Amino acid sequence: MVQQIEKGNIMTDNKSGEILIIEDDKDINDLLATALSKAGYRTRQAWSGTEVLLKLDREAYALVLLDLMLPGLSGEELLARIRQMDASLPVIILTAKDELDEKINLLVAGADDYITKPFEIKEVVARV
Repeated sequence: MVQQIEKGNIMTDNKSGEILIIEDDKDINDLLATALSKAGYRTRQAWSGTEVLLKLDREAYALVLLDLMLPGLSGEELLARIRQMDASLPVIILTAKDELDEKINLLVAGADDYITKPFEIKEVVARV
């Protein structure tokens, strides 16, 4: 997959260029969407694992920000499903789970990065 950053927008050869934010806490989801939009990225928001499966089935995304503790499917289950659907879709985990074994297991399972809460929004934007 060809991917480049152009003036804050993720541009890919076969993706919409949008970042899918999957976070059940509305305040955190809105904070991420606002900060990323101000940085020039286009975002979509989702609040549950089952909602995400519907979105991923209908649209392609350039990047996923994934919370682990979600209603419906857990973030771990969702990561496995995302990897089955698209092994090349970048996934950044955003979670309060900060145990080293958890981080390692999810990185081995296909996460591209892992950020623990509380986080600095500037760091999230930089990692995106």
